Amino acid sequence: MVNSWMCDNFASERQDIHFIHPPQTMSNVISSPTLESLCSDTYRRRLLENSVEPGIRLILRRHSRPMEWPYIDTKFNPNTGKDLPPESRQRIYPWFLGRGTEALVLHLEALDQLELSSEEKQAARDLFPRLISEMSGAILNIISLHGGRCPFLVDRSYALIPGSPTPNPEWTGAGDLFCAKGLLLSPDPGVRQAGMEMLGRVAERVQQGLFGLEGAKLPAQGLSQGMRMLFLSVPRLFALRSVPGKETFFTHACNFLSFVLDHHWDPAGRRFSEYIDPDTFDRGELLDPGHCTEFVGLGLSAVYAMERDGSGMDESRRCLFARAKREMPDILLSAMGAGFNDRHGGMYKAVNNRTGEIIDSEMPWWNLPETMRGAFFAALAADDPEKRTACLDAFAKCHNAYFTHYLNPDLMLFPYQTRSGENGAVMDTPPSVPEGDPLYHSNLCFLDMLPYLDPKTSPVP
Repeated sequence: MVNSWMCDNFASERQDIHFIHPPQTMSNVISSPTLESLCSDTYRRRLLENSVEPGIRLILRRHSRPMEWPYIDTKFNPNTGKDLPPESRQRIYPWFLGRGTEALVLHLEALDQLELSSEEKQAARDLFPRLISEMSGAILNIISLHGGRCPFLVDRSYALIPGSPTPNPEWTGAGDLFCAKGLLLSPDPGVRQAGMEMLGRVAERVQQGLFGLEGAKLPAQGLSQGMRMLFLSVPRLFALRSVPGKETFFTHACNFLSFVLDHHWDPAGRRFSEYIDPDTFDRGELLDPGHCTEFVGLGLSAVYAMERDGSGMDESRRCLFARAKREMPDILLSAMGAGFNDRHGGMYKAVNNRTGEIIDSEMPWWNLPETMRGAFFAALAADDPEKRTACLDAFAKCHNAYFTHYLNPDLMLFPYQTRSGENGAVMDTPPSVPEGDPLYHSNLCFLDMLPYLDPKTSPVP
């Protein structure tokens, strides 16, 4: 029997899958957490049952209906649960194909750790590989049509939407990185090879500074840290896997980590800059707190992954990793101090890192899980007890804000996209695209933390 509490859009769903009712937003507030209390079966279960498991159920539920859409179905409004207009299915965001592929692969890998019903697990094992294959095939077609690039937006035939910019074949962007990662996680060796080649092109162009922003809410103000930061998600995918050539990508990741620490972070002034002058490297005044804490989380995740893997470790790399562990807690705490809205429980989109002026008061959902990951890994890295406690307090603030204010109880706890920093109200304003997230931002942050939350394997100091 299927629960009837979901929105009316699911009236025609299949009736042969038993969906367990996810827990409603329970009293999920934590206070004064320690690493020991977080690295426990109790807290681990709390994250899974309030985010990862309901996310899988939502995707299964959406795909239990007949539809003319071969990819992960994100064509809905996260605030209302209602389907987007039919014409939305004529528009494809290729970077969502890459993000969706990566997310589904990593959810499948975690499936045995989840408390889903046997029917739900089998449904995921049936559905997700089909979606992964369809999305990988679409990515290959898109890059074939567009000179090796993944444009921000295309139509169902993979052609550019009229008015969309033509991607420069000599440059790269976030969409290319997301799609390359999706391809290299494919079970098909030929597709994986295409992903490795694409990732190599992305890395070389980032190294040369040949990249631009795509779908950014605020206009660029110089050279962004974004592409170097996002590339730090790669080592985790390669670590402990037999991947020919992975050491080259570890080297790229180390170069990008070092660059951001050198040029975007001012340790004396405790200021992180999203943008720097591309010629002089002078730091700008815009801080995107969520992108800053995403750098902390992905950077330390990369450090821990490369340490576990051990490939290419030498003295210079050990020094870089020690520096990252030393400086990342300060970067995390500076972003929290400047960007967290204590009154309404959320993180601003943009602030001035010198004056503290709020540039964009909207509070998207995604920067809270990103900050939770960053704060948790920074707490693991901190060797000063007071700094560790401060990072754990930051973790608790973001945990409490996310699980108290952002989970939609009428949509399987899928997060509202944006809340107002002025009054805390849910806003129907998408941070980037007007559809649901393909289980990428929140869930992959939590899945990245998962091995560290297991009391049997966690490297708690």
